Amino acid sequence: MTRKKKTRKTGPLAAPKKSKEELKRSSPEPTKHKGKGKKPGSRFNVASGASKAPKAGSKAADDPRFGSKKPIQLVSTNAPVTPATAQPRLDQATLEAELRSLENDPELQRLLAAIEDGEDLSASEEAYVDERTERFEQLAEQLGLTLDDDEDDDWEDSDV
Repeated sequence: MTRKKKTRKTGPLAAPKKSKEELKRSSPEPTKHKGKGKKPGSRFNVASGASKAPKAGSKAADDPRFGSKKPIQLVSTNAPVTPATAQPRLDQATLEAELRSLENDPELQRLLAAIEDGEDLSASEEAYVDERTERFEQLAEQLGLTLDDDEDDDWEDSDV
């Protein structure tokens, strides 16, 4: 690039400013840009803006909204109303506490150990074990727990 020497001459550094009058004359009139879509509130003002005379048709025919205008019955009158609280809903903490109490029941643990050892139980003891194990399975199902012991057997078989 060629070298430019510094000078002490003062010259115009920029183009001179135009006066306000010249700016007004040279600039075009600002125009409002046309927007897209309908103006706000047009859904409700369509009927009043189109014609001032009331029509013989119903209001539903004049309504520009989409969809069915048929009223929907929220509560059926012919079906009997059943209370939603027919089956008491227990909360999660209560179910977990009951499950823990069944797991820590010493009598149940003693009877299950006796069954594993091959001892015979009386009818009342068998009924007690059946009742408690059934309730344990119900609680585990409600809490979403899996009780598959088959997976442990598969693990032992695969090691052999």
